Amino acid sequence: MNNKIHPDLQRLFLDLIQIDAVSGKEQPVADFIRSVTASLGFPAQEDGAVSLSGGNSGNIIVPVNGGGDFLLMAHMDTPRSTKGVKPQLLADRITSDGTTILGVDDRGGISAILWALRQAVEQKKAIKPCTLLFSVCEETTLAGSMFYQPSAQMTHGFVFDSHLSPGKFVSETCGAIAFKMKVKGRASHAGVAPEKGVNAIQIAAEGMRNFPFGRIDACTTANIGIIGGGTATNVVPDTVELEGEIRTDYLDQGEQMMQAVIADFEAAAIRLNGSVECAWHWDFKPYRVSPDNTPYKRMEALCRHLSLEMEGVKSMGGSDANNMNAKGLPTINLGVGAQNPHGTDEFILYDDLQMSADMALALLTEI
Repeated sequence: MNNKIHPDLQRLFLDLIQIDAVSGKEQPVADFIRSVTASLGFPAQEDGAVSLSGGNSGNIIVPVNGGGDFLLMAHMDTPRSTKGVKPQLLADRITSDGTTILGVDDRGGISAILWALRQAVEQKKAIKPCTLLFSVCEETTLAGSMFYQPSAQMTHGFVFDSHLSPGKFVSETCGAIAFKMKVKGRASHAGVAPEKGVNAIQIAAEGMRNFPFGRIDACTTANIGIIGGGTATNVVPDTVELEGEIRTDYLDQGEQMMQAVIADFEAAAIRLNGSVECAWHWDFKPYRVSPDNTPYKRMEALCRHLSLEMEGVKSMGGSDANNMNAKGLPTINLGVGAQNPHGTDEFILYDDLQMSADMALALLTEI
């Protein structure tokens, strides 16, 4: 064992990363968590998030001393399989052997919370009433946090899931609109009777003429990343489907941009005698937690307590914290130090994993 990390924390983390559980397949991680919390005197509950995720487990909810008014949260899925992971214990870090991801995202967050609960129980510390929430499908659809409904007594939350170093946290993010377009034309033989056809690719190209690809301003981006259509070079294509996104800090701006995109495609379809269908939704909504909010204030106290340099950071990505804030629960996403997340070169420093766990322990017992 490395002397920079508590041996029980290292064992917890190494046990968790051996569990292969991608989005929708979280059941073995859920079973592991249930076993740990039950052994500490806190039985877990499973909600009905499978109805939304289509997976094999719901969210795991652990009420601690009545459930309290705040959440500690991490997600159970990994973005890619950890099957066959071979952790390498180096002088200052844990990494994989380069053939799989390590799974720090977010087994690091789960380890931190479970270790903190175990330490609090074993050291007979008074534990603040709170709720531990372990969500499903964070990496794909955020279905777990979308399904979860905080109780009326909940006032704030902490998500242990950011790649940032401990002390840094995501205090604000953009939101993301996802959209799918289906452009319809009319098929005909491209050589014999092209005038009888309506080219769906041409309509799509016209519709995209004014699309604001890339970075629009400091807080707005847009992209069309998937497109497909046509059956053969001698057939006027009758259908094109495409998918894209708009990211922005502002709900109104995002929805106005989406309506403008739809209008451009509809205008192109009318000009060229085709039609277009569009479905869109917010994958996650933007949020900003201000210094006046409870989690921000507790983070300040936490960093003073642990001698950490605090920094609130803006992110252009989403997490479970977005859904919690959208439900009216001010929530920040804490850095756990998952470096190079989603890659086979992913790693975590012993110091960062231990500090993340120390943060969870302090939130449970002191701050």
